[in-house]
Amino acid sequence: MKKFCIGTFIVTAALILAVGCLTSGDVTLEVLNPRGEIELPPVSAPGARITDLTGKKIGLYWNEKQGGNHFWNGIEQLLKQKLPETKVLRYSGAFDLGDELAAKIAKETDAFLYGVGD
Repeated sequence: MKKFCIGTFIVTAALILAVGCLTSGDVTLEVLNPRGEIELPPVSAPGARITDLTGKKIGLYWNEKQGGNHFWNGIEQLLKQKLPETKVLRYSGAFDLGDELAAKIAKETDAFLYGVGD
């Protein structure tokens, strides 16, 4: 309730000041973004598309939510049926891979599937 009252007071005071200024001549108001300047991360192109998965190493990553292992077991089984020469590697952990695990997956696999559940 206090935030509402203070906010209402500030808005009301600003309107009174603005109306008072408008009657005394031309006024220019500058609207500012309260979030400030946002620095965007560098943009990088995605890796080259894999044309054939035969004989490749495919990583499967999930965040260990209950029941997710059943889904990834099914995906692994499908990959092995369709691409018997393809090796499947399993990874799991938190929602955020982190730099260390991401580097490990990038080094060990040709492609990976990432999934989280909630």
